[in-house]
Amino acid sequence: MAKKKLSRRIIALIVCLSIVGALLLFCLGLQIAFTVADGIECWRPDYEQLSEEEMLQLIENEDYDALYRQTGLTQTGIKRALAKGERGIERILEIQDDFFAEHKVENDFFAPFVCTDFIEKQITNIYLEDGDILVTSSTHLSGWRMGHAGLVTNSSLSQVLQANAIGSTSNIGTVGDFTTRVNFMVLSPKNVDGQTKAKVAEAAEKNLQGKVYDPTAGVFSSKNKCERTQCAHIVWYAYKSYAGIDIDGNGGLVVTPKNIANSPEMELVQVFGFDIDKLWR
Repeated sequence: MAKKKLSRRIIALIVCLSIVGALLLFCLGLQIAFTVADGIECWRPDYEQLSEEEMLQLIENEDYDALYRQTGLTQTGIKRALAKGERGIERILEIQDDFFAEHKVENDFFAPFVCTDFIEKQITNIYLEDGDILVTSSTHLSGWRMGHAGLVTNSSLSQVLQANAIGSTSNIGTVGDFTTRVNFMVLSPKNVDGQTKAKVAEAAEKNLQGKVYDPTAGVFSSKNKCERTQCAHIVWYAYKSYAGIDIDGNGGLVVTPKNIANSPEMELVQVFGFDIDKLWR
């Protein structure tokens, strides 16, 4: 009997040590993946920044490809700026300076193996419209860059609807929540007029605040409901429910910021910190 009890204890000890060892290996794997993902840099061009005079010449010639490579602004973004006159041209040049500058990446750890990457300043963004969408890859869980997304609800006040983190509910934040990060994109649904975008933004601001954050929204709850949500899901839900537009790039159960960034329904307006040729692919 004594030998049997000793054998059982040894077996139990071996099982416990095996479980602890497996957990340690799992955590080590998470940490290694986290360290690799945490090596992100704020992309900047490796070619020459043009002078103000040269930029004005590009604007006059409507050379939008060259302007994109100098600012990260697409034709849509450039036209938004030019609609503001001299003030808009100044904004283009400010964006160009930020685009070429070297920025220091700073880490904000807010949970085990979870981090958001910021830079040392707030980047100048193009003029926004109600209904624009902001995405960034700055947040990562271990090796997975899950990113973040938000919907511009009031462009004049720089207000953005967001669902941020476990334990919180969706709320209105600011554009600065994105433009201080290591990268971001300003997106707009293709071929959607300003009135429709504004309608979506207004409905989202009125109806989609105070929703419980749930990273599994769409898996254990219906994708077509928004009592529980996450950052990309709430943006997708707003356009799907209030305009009938599906901006999920792959149509899966879970909508991610990367899905939205790569949706064929989306148009790029401005990019910062991402490789302008690869974007977030």
